[in-house]
Amino acid sequence: MGFTLKNHRLLRIGLAVAIVGMLSPPGAYGQTAEDLQRDLKAMKAELQQLQEKMKKQEELIERLSKQKAVPAQPAVSAAPTPAAAGPPAAEQEQLERRVTEDILRKIQPSLTAANKTFPAQFNPAIGLILDTVGSYKENERGNFEFRAAELGLSANIDPFARGYAIITGSSSGFDVEEAAIVTTSLPYNLTVKGGRFFAEFGRLSKFHDHDLPFVNRPVALDRFVGGESQADGVEVSWLSPLSQYLTVTLGAYNKLGADNQRVDNTVPRDFSKFTYLVRPATFFSLTDSNSIDLGASYAYTPKVDTFTQDGVEQLRNGKLRELAGVDLTYRYTPLSQAQYRGLIWGTEALYNREDPNVGDDTTPVFRRRDAFSMYSYVEARLTRRYYPGFLFDFAQDPNRIQGETKAYSPYFTIWLSEFQRLRLQYTYNDEPQNHENQFFVQWTAVLGSHVHGFRDR
Repeated sequence: MGFTLKNHRLLRIGLAVAIVGMLSPPGAYGQTAEDLQRDLKAMKAELQQLQEKMKKQEELIERLSKQKAVPAQPAVSAAPTPAAAGPPAAEQEQLERRVTEDILRKIQPSLTAANKTFPAQFNPAIGLILDTVGSYKENERGNFEFRAAELGLSANIDPFARGYAIITGSSSGFDVEEAAIVTTSLPYNLTVKGGRFFAEFGRLSKFHDHDLPFVNRPVALDRFVGGESQADGVEVSWLSPLSQYLTVTLGAYNKLGADNQRVDNTVPRDFSKFTYLVRPATFFSLTDSNSIDLGASYAYTPKVDTFTQDGVEQLRNGKLRELAGVDLTYRYTPLSQAQYRGLIWGTEALYNREDPNVGDDTTPVFRRRDAFSMYSYVEARLTRRYYPGFLFDFAQDPNRIQGETKAYSPYFTIWLSEFQRLRLQYTYNDEPQNHENQFFVQWTAVLGSHVHGFRDR
């Protein structure tokens, strides 16, 4: 019995030391070979001391057992043995714990250094999104469009900020769509973002093309915002401490809109020629299964200068522009079905107001041009993979020269997996001098990690 107990406890100590040794590979913590050898010798010495103490404890147990043994009553003599052996066994367990804790305490600085210098900690999350579309239009015929390959990188810079970038390659070349720094630990629920990013205007204008619920961006956003709400500038967001969720975002940019040709993004300007934004947004939980997102956006440019392209004056000469919008998104998500069933209805209305192009600042302006646009879509989640939907799109010409444009688009999304999606869409386009049927097939896939990924909208 003494031999078995001894070997059992020695085995426990040996395993603890072996595990610690395996967790401490040479060179992983910045130690030299001499340091590791010195630590190993120290652990061997402590193990030898522990073995000697255990041997003495076993001898003491054996002496006590012999003194208390009574041959005539084996059953009675066996009972005191555990009682006599109890205190030494407890002391031995305590000694084992103390030695193990001492060894772990000595190597803890090395383990901490290893965690801080683990190579993967300095590698950003990297992902790639592939988006391709095949289309057929009555007036333009068929086309295979490689729309984008978006490379996303994201990582924490330090405990106070993180950074991300979206680099896009398409048939038209390469472009840095986003590259921004975002704070993570400012007081008073404040967040500051700076660089190139998608401004917080509206609902879907800050989504990449592959993140949209349908194939193409609504004409309302293309004409009024200029496609994606890309902007070079700075934003400050504040999260209200109230029980009701409320965020307020303020921004200042060179311009708003990736395809906005009213302003040259590379030319310095006065403060009166920047675009300024304010957006409050809130969330209402009607019931456990029903919720509403509500937001309002207002972008103001005091002066929009004219620049000449190919000898033709393109834009207003020092005139103001105002762009306002209201967006509402309703969601029905039954709790029993998690995220695999439900309904989403989203609507956004935009109002654009700007001075007409009269040629110079001295000509009085008596009438400003107002234009309105909107889109509305509904999407049903029938199963985990199948999402049918319908989009209605309406837009006036901001210059009020051409007529209105309307589009009706039923679509059907098939989630082949979490990282692969197929979408079919039919669009009847009704605009001045262009009435046609259009057919689209979109195939989108995600490789690895991505900064924004597929969004639930």
